[in-house]
Amino acid sequence: MGYYEANVSKTLAFVSHLLRNGCEKLIFSSSASFYEPGPDFAVDENSGIAPGSPYARTKAICEAMFTDIAATQDIRILSLRYFNPIGADPKMRTGLQLRRPSHALGKMIEALEENTAFAVTGTDYATRDGSGIRDYIHVWDLATAHLAALGAFDTVLADGKRSTAINLGTGEGTTVTELLHAFNASIETPLTSVNTVRRPGDVVGAFTRSSLAQELLDWKPAYSLAEGIQHSLEWIEHRDRILAD
Repeated sequence: MGYYEANVSKTLAFVSHLLRNGCEKLIFSSSASFYEPGPDFAVDENSGIAPGSPYARTKAICEAMFTDIAATQDIRILSLRYFNPIGADPKMRTGLQLRRPSHALGKMIEALEENTAFAVTGTDYATRDGSGIRDYIHVWDLATAHLAALGAFDTVLADGKRSTAINLGTGEGTTVTELLHAFNASIETPLTSVNTVRRPGDVVGAFTRSSLAQELLDWKPAYSLAEGIQHSLEWIEHRDRILAD
């Protein structure tokens, strides 16, 4: 219920305030979590929508809502569909707010801090090693994509177009097991791992095959997976000094 209140009800109220105040442009933080992955787990902006969790469903609802709002109101809306953010500000000014994030990289860092094994949740997917697959994109690349979207907004939504969506990912699929190997290459003592069953709501995942962001926004990721892991590890050392819970 919380996702519907935060992602749908409050988003609708927010757009109402934008319209009342004469704002004619909106860039929406959307998600690639609602895609129905193809046989190779790659997707583009025209791939099917099949939300596998309440969170993903609320993001899909918002985009459908925006299509109707933009078609009937004086506002144009560009939705940016994020894949899987990792990393932190390379200058360590900010980073992930949660102390104990639930995504795979966060759980690896937690296992490192607590000297426990990392649990690979689900090893029976039809991927190359059986673990889920994701498109891990550095959060600072996402930040630069938003600046690019601001600059290209009128070009992207030109000639009467009222709303559209663009994927933001690296174009490379990384399995959870491959992420663990990359993580272990970044630390002195490698983590051990245990294979466990899928968690409720887990999905196989996907990665983008789209080049639309580069074509329309003149943007592409600059940071590697290894840099995203390293910046995430560095941020943990700075977080408690910078953020007050």
